[in-house]
Amino acid sequence: MPEALNGYPVLLHLKDKPVAVIGGGEVAARKVEHLLNAGARVLLISPEISPALVQRYNAGDIVWLQAAYQRDMFQEYMPILVIAATDDERVNQTVAQDAHRIRALCNVANGSTDGSDFSNMAQIDQPPLTVALSTSGKSPALLRMLKAKLAADIGEEYSVLADWLGAIRRDARAAKGAQKERQALYEAILDSAVLPLLRAGKTEEARHAFNRIVHAGITT
Repeated sequence: MPEALNGYPVLLHLKDKPVAVIGGGEVAARKVEHLLNAGARVLLISPEISPALVQRYNAGDIVWLQAAYQRDMFQEYMPILVIAATDDERVNQTVAQDAHRIRALCNVANGSTDGSDFSNMAQIDQPPLTVALSTSGKSPALLRMLKAKLAADIGEEYSVLADWLGAIRRDARAAKGAQKERQALYEAILDSAVLPLLRAGKTEEARHAFNRIVHAGITT
């Protein structure tokens, strides 16, 4: 069996799923924001939390257990995913061990233990489009450069086009024709003036061009 050199990238569907974040600082706050954006139900465990997390707690967005982490605190909540974001290596190690005991996936945010099951990737969001990047920990500087470069190139026009393409997907599948014809339709849209028109802010013209290509592709 070949040696595993890289991880296996996935996009977890966490809507209404229980997750736990241990820690109350800036790192924990960033993790909580991403988890809430994914629709997760977040339990935060920390004796103190940052103003941003206090705001989330006061808004009812998270559950806050105001205590230092102790062994087996997950037994009642039973999260499926755990993030250890404290600055105490021993606490992080305990969190990872407890997460594994209940078969939850765990990430130690500062890398202070080898108990992590996954790494977070640099992320560019243009919903419904998500682009994730990783250098497998080799070069954070390169990762930051790549993220900045791609974020500058991937504007809102890609988000709009992704929504339009998603809306026609069902019609294209229902129409007569094989996968090859459907693929040709999508490629015709991507090779057309639709994206440049969107980038130029000419949304109405882009929509007309999009509809013409779709009508021709589905009815032929």
